[in-house]
This record gives sequence, structure tokens and C-alpha cells, in this order.
Amino acid sequence: MNILIIDIGTSSIRGILYDKAGHILASAQRKYNLIRNPRGWVEQPVGLWEKYTAEICRKIKDIADQKNRVVEAIAITAQRSSVIPIDINGNPLMNTIMWQDTRNSHICSRLEKYNEMIKEKTGAGLNIVFSGSRMTWIKDNCPDIYKKVYKFLNIPEFIMYKMTGRFLTDYTYGSRTSLMNLRKREWDPELLEIFGIKKEQLCELLQPGSIVGWVTETFSEFSGITEGIPVISAGGDQQCAAVGQGVFDSGTISIVTGTGGFLVTTSENIPEKLSENIIINCAAVKDKYIIEANVLSCCSAFDWFCHTFYDWSDGQIDYNRINRELEMSSMEKVGEILILPYFQGKSTSDWNSDSKAVFEGVALKHTRAEILQSLVEGIFLEIADNMQQLEKYGPIEKVYISGGLTNSRVLNQMQADIYGIMLYHLVDSESTALGALMTALTEMGIYSSVEEAFHAIRGTEKIEKFNPRLPRYREYQKKKEKMQDLYRKIYK
Repeated sequence: MNILIIDIGTSSIRGILYDKAGHILASAQRKYNLIRNPRGWVEQPVGLWEKYTAEICRKIKDIADQKNRVVEAIAITAQRSSVIPIDINGNPLMNTIMWQDTRNSHICSRLEKYNEMIKEKTGAGLNIVFSGSRMTWIKDNCPDIYKKVYKFLNIPEFIMYKMTGRFLTDYTYGSRTSLMNLRKREWDPELLEIFGIKKEQLCELLQPGSIVGWVTETFSEFSGITEGIPVISAGGDQQCAAVGQGVFDSGTISIVTGTGGFLVTTSENIPEKLSENIIINCAAVKDKYIIEANVLSCCSAFDWFCHTFYDWSDGQIDYNRINRELEMSSMEKVGEILILPYFQGKSTSDWNSDSKAVFEGVALKHTRAEILQSLVEGIFLEIADNMQQLEKYGPIEKVYISGGLTNSRVLNQMQADIYGIMLYHLVDSESTALGALMTALTEMGIYSSVEEAFHAIRGTEKIEKFNPRLPRYREYQKKKEKMQDLYRKIYK
């Protein structure tokens, strides 16, 4: 069983063809840039998702053919809360509104009186990241477009429709809309009425890991992928990342530092007391839930700084150089500068779309490396604050880290010092794709459970461990208190 994983991220689409043991047979990637404007709008142009997905599929198929391998199934995992309105013919009516987009903030403010009820039904209070309020924004502000809307889709739903011709999704995506009743796992009539969305404008909900259809003749001709092979909705990217890191039980946490930062742990049940500060979603593992916290800017802030304050002759960041500068800067002491990393607003534990990044205490003596050090410290300190929120639901016993900011041993050690707990880093960084693979192989009957799949695929993989240095941890605790005090002075 060879399964092609399509992993649709914020800055690229990746395709990886795996065999059932998790060996990579072929891979391809297509990077892209987002359209941003000063009003907080973040979009992806019409036509790129299907174009890039087809390019990835065709490249993978060509490599597989050369190796006498066959693509036998496709599994999709993706970012979860972007919105694509389509017409009855399946054509997008406007650019994709991405998950970082903040144009819906006034919709959330308007619906604030329903917040307690929304939190009770959906597992999360009102926030600008979830997609339901984006649909409401389109209805309120784009009447000419709205009257043509046949379906509101997120990116994976759109791609799965293009592959199969069917409008199906899974609970992990439904639980990122503010429209799905988490306990019943169905679209909620009262929530639909509040947000002004019709049930028929949404996809049918299924368990994560379900086959949503089979590759059509049309998509086969477009992409080169064999007609009739199954397409599986593996679940949202962060849910799959948790599976890929073996986060099946409470007490174990996955921290992914990608474009944003995501902290995820697993729960057998919906907690009795739902906090304002934490998100409860469906897990990629059937009948389980995740408890999640978010930081909106991680690699996006890091990359912004590197591209803005360094001169790269070929336009590519030299991460070895960055590591050397960070190591020299961070070896001696904790950064003196306070940086609140709210480049796209503050998420959990205090939803505030109006907050901005703040640099405090910058003096003429400070170097570029010292400012960068304080920036990544600010990001990790924000993650540490969210870890404290997760601890309210149970003790944290084990932490796995992955994502773009874990490709540096310097930054991994910094994370351990800031979190105050040993960190585990699996050498293969493709936790999201591997989690999607495990979910898909379980659905196809190759393994009896995702736990069995994890031990078969990653059980012998090398793990790097990073122990916290307690004197540094205590210094970072003081810095975190200063950051929180600065935030209160500015935004409270």
C-alpha cells in the first residue's frame, strides 16, 4: 500500500509518497506567497490551489513511475480555517480568505453576546481564526458574491471536491468553524442561525480518516493520478501532527512551530469545564478530542525579521549563519529586550485581534542578533504561557516539538530552557504528513489502530532530547512576568 499524502500548509503544498512502513518513495513541494494588505486581509489568489495540487500529483506520479511504484490512495491534511466560496459549478467566487485574515473581527465583536453559548456548543469561544465568521463577513459585505454561493469550503474540502466531485469533510474541520456541535458532531441549527449560514452551504460531516470519494476521470486527466483510487480526509494539520508525534494520551503534548505555533494534547472526553482560553476540537483519532492553544505568529515572524534585517544575495535565508549569530548572542545571557510577538494579534490565552507586536527596551548598543534572540524568546515565552493554560486540564509529562523553528539545536535548547521541561524531537520533521499516513493506513486496514501504525513507522526512530538548564529557566520566568506586565499596561 503506497499512499500519497498531500499536506497543504500556509506557505507551501507538499506531496510525499510513502509505503506502509513510512519510507519515502517520492516527494515534491510547491511554495507560494500570500497577498497581504494593511487592513489585515490575507488571501490566496483564485486558481492556485488546484493548479499546485495537480503539479504536485504529476511530479509524484512521474517519480513513482520511474521507480516502478504505484500510487494506491491519496490522503489530505491541511490548514483548517480558510474559506473559499464556490458557485454551483464548483468555481471559486473570490480569493481564498486565509486563516490569518482579521477582517472578520467586527463580526466576532457583534456576536460577543452569544459567546458563552457558542463555547458550550463548539468547545471554543468566539475567535477570528475560526471560519464561520468569515462566511458571515462574505454574506454581509459581498452581496453580489453571496447570492451565487453554492458552498462555503475550506482548502482541503475544495481539493477533495476537485479530486472526487463530492462535498464531504471530517469532524476536525467542522470543529474549526464555530458552526458544529462538538458533542453531537453535526451542524447546529442555532449556531447556523446566529452566523446566518445555511446547512446546505456546508459539506457533509464524516469521521476523520474516512474515504470521501475516488479520483474522477476529470482529475485523473488533470493530474496524472490513476482514476478510481480512494481519497481520504486524514484530518486537520495540527490534529495529524499530534498523531505523527504519538500524542494519543493526556499528559503528552505536541508543539508545532510553523507559520503559527500550535500546542495540542489529547483527551478521551470533552472536559466538563470549558475555559475561555483553550480550544477543544475533534482529534484525527476517531472518537477522541484535542485540547489546543495557539500562537498566531512563529515562523512568519522569524522569517519576516530575517528577510527584513539581513541581506541575502540569492533571496534565501542562510540558517547556518542565523544559528551562529543566535548561538553567540544567547550563550551569555537572556535577551534584554522585551518583544510581544503579536504580529497578527494575540490568540490564546487572551483573544485580542487588535494587539500588535511591541519592541520595548531597544537601545543603540543592541545588535541585530540580540534583537532576533529576543524575538524568538518572545515567541517561545508566549508558547510557555499557553502551556500553563493546558496544565489546568492535567499535568504535562512529555513534550514533543516539531516545525520550522525546530531545525536549529540552538532554538530547541532555548525552548527547553523557557518551558522548563525535557523536550523530545523526532529526527524526521514531517510529523503532519506521517500522522496523515498513519490515519490513512488505519482506514485502509493495514494497521488496526493509529497507535499500532505509529509504533510500526516511528518506533525505532532516533529522538533528540533537550534538557532545560534550570538557572536559565528561572531567568526566563522573570522575563515572562515582565512581558505579561507590559501587555497589561498596553492592552488592558
